Amino acid sequence: MALLERLSQHTDLTDNEIRIKDYLTSHLADIPGITVEQLAALTYTSHSAIVRLAKKLDYQGFRELKLAASDSLTQQLISLGAVDANFPFNPTDSVTTIAKNMADLTSTAIKRAQAQVNPHQLETAAQMLLDAKRLFFFGRGDSQIRARSFQNKLVKLDIFPILAEEYVDEKWVTTNIHETDCVLFISYGANIPEYAQIMTFLKKNHVPTILLTGNRQIKQMNEAQLTIVSAQDENEDESKIGTFASQIAFEYILDTLFSIMYGHAYTRNLLSQRQTATMLNTGSLFEKDQTK
Repeated sequence: MALLERLSQHTDLTDNEIRIKDYLTSHLADIPGITVEQLAALTYTSHSAIVRLAKKLDYQGFRELKLAASDSLTQQLISLGAVDANFPFNPTDSVTTIAKNMADLTSTAIKRAQAQVNPHQLETAAQMLLDAKRLFFFGRGDSQIRARSFQNKLVKLDIFPILAEEYVDEKWVTTNIHETDCVLFISYGANIPEYAQIMTFLKKNHVPTILLTGNRQIKQMNEAQLTIVSAQDENEDESKIGTFASQIAFEYILDTLFSIMYGHAYTRNLLSQRQTATMLNTGSLFEKDQTK
């Protein structure tokens, strides 16, 4: 049963619980990114009152209630007529219809990702990446393309990440990763045996790790220091045209991480970019086209 249904069916609520219920109902989109302390302040209640309500709704605690809020938002998006993420177009669709469906799919995937991610997690992940001496990215197939895109953006911050699987020697690379580094795993299903093995090794060696995935049920979530989940309505098997929604969501999250990192030293980063552009356009690296 969805969160809103559970809330509507409970009539034996205290005054404090009613205030919490009213806030949850009217601010559902804010709940996945809020802390229990913030909710208590906004509803003039307490941590214990929120936990009691969560348990009365048959959730183990506030964390599970937040996940339920995220799921409810996802279902609302689906009910608004979202495009099928697995088959966003049909063989008889016109070019106009295909273009509209892909635009709708992109918008829906980003909204779902935004509803699911926790701002505190994003801030923590950005700080972990900024604090690291070196960055290592793990990703295969489409996820490696996302990793390369993120790698390219970070160059603007004078950060040069290493793609650990670029030369298919990831285990050798892993043995040379230290606790002053940070490792980012990008995998929607995250059902890769080598990743589980590598993450266990890194955890034992106190290496900070971040997992970006769409799978909440995997054991690797317990191995990663920080896990960011963005689940899209995609089949895990091959019965789909492409991994459009999941990769759109991952690109959005990684772009958000880059933006947070950039914002930590906004003026300095902007000045550095301008100085680099000046050197490229007027310095010794600049060559005019002699054919003109």
